[in-house]
Amino acid sequence: MNTSHRRYLPAILLVGAIGLSGCASTSTDAAGDGGWAAATSVEAGGGLDSLVSAAQDEGTLNVMGLYPDWANYGVLVEEFTATYGIEVDNDTSAGSSQDQINAIKNRIGQSRSLDYLDTGVSFANSASAEGLLAEYRPATVADIDPALTDTDGRWTNQYGGYVTIGCDAAAVAVCPTSFAELDDPQYAGKVALTGNPAQGESGFNAVWAAAMAMGGSLDDIQPGIDFMAELSASGILIPVEANAGTLETGETPIIINWDYLNLAVADDTAAAGVNFQVAIPTDGTMASYYAASINADAPHPAAARLWIEFMYSDEGQNILLNGYTRPVRFDALVESGAVDTAAADKLPSVTIGFEFPSEAQRSAANLLLAEKWDAAVAS
Repeated sequence: MNTSHRRYLPAILLVGAIGLSGCASTSTDAAGDGGWAAATSVEAGGGLDSLVSAAQDEGTLNVMGLYPDWANYGVLVEEFTATYGIEVDNDTSAGSSQDQINAIKNRIGQSRSLDYLDTGVSFANSASAEGLLAEYRPATVADIDPALTDTDGRWTNQYGGYVTIGCDAAAVAVCPTSFAELDDPQYAGKVALTGNPAQGESGFNAVWAAAMAMGGSLDDIQPGIDFMAELSASGILIPVEANAGTLETGETPIIINWDYLNLAVADDTAAAGVNFQVAIPTDGTMASYYAASINADAPHPAAARLWIEFMYSDEGQNILLNGYTRPVRFDALVESGAVDTAAADKLPSVTIGFEFPSEAQRSAANLLLAEKWDAAVAS
């Protein structure tokens, strides 16, 4: 497999199984003196049966921000609980990448701390550098391009997508299909992001996608900051955290967000008569994966590892695919015949080439955005 950062993404996927069951043993006895908290793989911990038993003994998995319509997490959580009888305590009061990292920092040693994190890659790398993440690789890691995993095994990409422009066709005379088209007085008070780009991956990549459209590059996110600042100054970009609710009320008829999230919004609002059209910008976009990781101080280390195994199994990856995401094991699912073809056929076609940024590029862009965003875009 090509392990460079250069990726040209075909129309359906970004890149290229295990059965889960179990019975009985304690977490510490099965995994050795360090228990499952020290296990770097299911094999190293004593096997899948032991992991299932230990996770069921723990009985709970603590997570944050796994919103039901985000990447089909609602179904993933339901199926995990139905399969193993493990309760998922899902804190949806917050959920950005930075929120999750703050939570594990602020809850060290507490039973209410998070077990699993779903963050942007830059945030996962910063958390890993601070020693906050556990080393663990899923059993199906051989199906995943090494460029999409942490070299130290502290995070693994699980699903991804493209930045898109979503538009309520009934509320907007002409729906924009490019970033350049957004800079038009007809869109005043209509355009929104889904959160602070300095705090979350979705907004961060929206700004970077704008940079790519405005003559920037993977080494230069500044044109995206400047463009968003211009939209804000002209009243086009509004300081509202967009979601399906703000779309239905007419507050945010144009939403810049991941394709899988905008497509989920389209499904959610269709019953209310909203015709929400989703377009991959013709002048530039960003594609990115989210990174799955385990808190090094996880209160339920076995449940966290079992969740990882479930998510990277054929079943888990197809559940993510049904949420309009491009699961990281897509190629392997296709090759083995295990892919949900109906779900795959619903993914939007992508015809533009794209290069993944290196971690150095991601870190530099993230730092510059964190430094300049608040001053450039008044809230």
